[in-house]
Amino acid sequence: MPLSAPCPSPPLSGSLALGAPASQVAQTCDVDEQAALLQGWNQRYEQLSAGSFEGRVTSLHLGPIQAWREFSSQALHQTGALRAGQLAIGLPRSIPGNTMFCNRPCGEGHAIVFSGDGPFEFVSPGGMEIIDFVVDQASLDPYLTACERERLQAQLAQPHLRPVSAHERWRLPILLADMQDCLAPTAREALPPRQLDEMAGDVLAAIAAVLRDGVEGDADEQLSYQRRAHIVSLARERVVATGADGTLTVEDLCQALAVSRRALQYSFQEVLGISPQSYLRAVRLNGARRAIKQGSSVSDAALAWGFWHFGRFAQEYKALFAELPSHTGKRYR
Repeated sequence: MPLSAPCPSPPLSGSLALGAPASQVAQTCDVDEQAALLQGWNQRYEQLSAGSFEGRVTSLHLGPIQAWREFSSQALHQTGALRAGQLAIGLPRSIPGNTMFCNRPCGEGHAIVFSGDGPFEFVSPGGMEIIDFVVDQASLDPYLTACERERLQAQLAQPHLRPVSAHERWRLPILLADMQDCLAPTAREALPPRQLDEMAGDVLAAIAAVLRDGVEGDADEQLSYQRRAHIVSLARERVVATGADGTLTVEDLCQALAVSRRALQYSFQEVLGISPQSYLRAVRLNGARRAIKQGSSVSDAALAWGFWHFGRFAQEYKALFAELPSHTGKRYR
């Protein structure tokens, strides 16, 4: 996959404070330049395959989150370590050859997970693209139940490969692309703090979803229909009481109702036929629609109900209501 831009290009600016909202793209012709672009990893690359090197790194910073989309034209042996207290998740987007993480074969159905508790080693083929998220581990606490955090503690101390669902493999790259749109130099100066907070929250929730998969027990599958209907009823009451607050999450419901995420998932699927995430999103879209009908601007209504990427909001709004939010506004003015 050749790159069209000339080489070399300047590295990412060193003036950006870690966590400052930013989006930048750099292209390189050298493995050491490529490794240096992933700031804070203390990383070393060795080129293994023959030929000129071409690489590209899209770098995003937002609060406790760093994210990268990285392409390398040659096979690499990568070693390094994170800062203490950090956690990384990598998702290979294409694997055109042998890929190993800490001496284990890695496939496209895996998430690469490691923390600042120890070093990592990664062998990647030429032509591979991967997306990476690095977060402060403490920033994930609000998105995991106490039981999930306890069960994950030992797992996250060691680098490992984690199976990842098709939904999360789709969700995280979409979030990365949306972040890049919103954090581009021409866009980010106009972003209100709430929009940035919502953006960070969605990314942290998606990372937590990858980590929690498989950490709950089978007992959650044995709930009676009456118990599940009661859980859904209590959850709906909680959602209604919260009102116009796009920050309500599935984790909030789990904590408030003292149930596991899996129990909540099974309950909503059996009683309403949709996931709790889909239910919350539908409630938020309906709330935004009512706000638009009452005279709010589309952007104000979207932000009030937790939608930080206005283009994505318009797509989801149209998918549910068969019209764009701007059309709703025109009909009720």
